[in-house]
Amino acid sequence: MDYLGIDISKRTSVIAHYFEDKFQKEFTIQNNKNGYNQLLKYLKKLNQPQLIFESTGVYSRGIVQFCQVNHVKYIEMNPLEAKFKTNSLRSWKTDHSDAHKLAQLGPTLKYTDSLNTKNEIYFELRERVRFHLEIEKNQSRLKVQIIELLHQTFPGLEKLFKNRYSMIALNIAEIYSHPSFVQQQDIDTLISNIFNSTEKGLSTRKAENYADKLSKIAHESYPSVKSSSFLVRKLQLLIRQLKDSIEQLSQLDKEMINLAQELKCYEIIQSIPGIGELTAAMLIGELGDITHFKTNKQLNAYVGIDIKRYQSGNTHYKDTINKRGNKKARQLLFWIVMNIIRGQRNYDNHVVDYYYKLRKQPNEKSHKTAVIACINRLLKTIHYLIMNQKLYDYQMSPH
Repeated sequence: MDYLGIDISKRTSVIAHYFEDKFQKEFTIQNNKNGYNQLLKYLKKLNQPQLIFESTGVYSRGIVQFCQVNHVKYIEMNPLEAKFKTNSLRSWKTDHSDAHKLAQLGPTLKYTDSLNTKNEIYFELRERVRFHLEIEKNQSRLKVQIIELLHQTFPGLEKLFKNRYSMIALNIAEIYSHPSFVQQQDIDTLISNIFNSTEKGLSTRKAENYADKLSKIAHESYPSVKSSSFLVRKLQLLIRQLKDSIEQLSQLDKEMINLAQELKCYEIIQSIPGIGELTAAMLIGELGDITHFKTNKQLNAYVGIDIKRYQSGNTHYKDTINKRGNKKARQLLFWIVMNIIRGQRNYDNHVVDYYYKLRKQPNEKSHKTAVIACINRLLKTIHYLIMNQKLYDYQMSPH
């Protein structure tokens, strides 16, 4: 069988062709239409060729698309796995040794070893998750700027509502970005504007209370700028940006959930108490097709929470996690476990039980260590449920 190892870089790809374990040819292509046409022409001369390359994010997507469009078999390897498997191979006196080593791995790999999925849903979900996190990061930046400006234009207004970033709070802050704007209006107008600032039902009494509180805050507020200051205008513009961003993210999240619902694993992951619709969709986006991991240990390694243990003679060093895997998945899982623990009053979950077991045992574990152990337990549960096509059952879970 013909195996072609590919070392992918930003603009070019080096290809090493082997027939079984015998070297045939090395050549370079441009990562563009002409380069892929050159590769396709070469592949047509071969009998069932198989391409092998590392998953390098943006750079490897072009070759993945090429293989899918032209129905070429390929194996997209996790870079850590590829490094581990190629370390034992002999080195080539060339700058393109990676391509040769990948091709030499060909006979030892199975087509099912590929981390790629034919289903584009996983790719789309991952991109949506990453964009979701980008938008959230931008929203956090806007929130900080808005509060800093409010302290100058209308100190105290942030205390009007419990959630200072709710839609009603943002709408009122946009209308009344300076205390003088409040003082120019009568109480009935204030009540009317508060009513119109939310789509949720608001009682007359509550609106009147908010109006009275707003008038009092405006009376006591001492802004450091005039109502004509550019900072007032800047505040209004930033609030509009944040409102638009919140609405856009809400719509994108609905689309992400609808997309994830097309996968069988979605229902399984969401059956775990404490994991909601959006969380399940985001987790699938970061972990991908979990059935590609033969064991939960492989899944742990992909996330980067497998244990790194040091021992020298009789000296034992503190265990640490590897942190060489998917950082975003690791952060997401940490957040998920924390939410599961916080919501423990609403459901039974063996992850919560395990957390308190670690915290209360004779050799008490720290909070962070216990959470990481819970991530391990959660991944093990998810892997088992998906591989066996089962929904979560607290009574059947290890306590």
